[in-house]
Amino acid sequence: MRFTRTLITVGFLAFSLPLAADQAQAQAQDRAKQLVESFHDALVQVMQIPGHGSREAYIEPHIASVFDTSRIAAVSLGRAWRTLPDVEQMAFIELLNELIVATYADRFDAYSRQQFVTDEVKAVRTGFVVRTRLRRDAAADVALDYFLRDDKVFNVVADGVSDLSLRRADYNSIIKSEGYERLLEHIRDKISAARSGT
Repeated sequence: MRFTRTLITVGFLAFSLPLAADQAQAQAQDRAKQLVESFHDALVQVMQIPGHGSREAYIEPHIASVFDTSRIAAVSLGRAWRTLPDVEQMAFIELLNELIVATYADRFDAYSRQQFVTDEVKAVRTGFVVRTRLRRDAAADVALDYFLRDDKVFNVVADGVSDLSLRRADYNSIIKSEGYERLLEHIRDKISAARSGT
């Protein structure tokens, strides 16, 4: 009888463990979907706010909660990241966050009935990808794929173009040819351009 109970217990555990894993996977996928959709809701709102400064103030906390700026910074700088002291790493993360906020406030500056549609959430090697589209009345849809790891977005691919790959190539090219300090100037210039609408 004791042996039979042991077999039943082992069989139950063997059955329940995959179910628990599947449930955890489904919950993680749902969190990824909700995170991206809440960010899209914020973008729809920010498009209706006049003034770049006001749009930045509105979108900044949403950027902070959605994007893994630390990971983006480390990947963007590659080898150069590992050579920076901690204080300079933190300063770069803050500057990069300022750029991301300013860029979103600049690009999403006018509302004309745009809509975001979620197509699927898919597990990938690094975590999840949430595939979405920005639907526009007067133009073709824009495909927006959000790559998440540890419940944060670290890359956005727009119509097949990876923001993180472009950023890494651009930043490392500037560091190699002109140095790290010039990269910081380059990023500050882009922030100023976004805020001035140029």
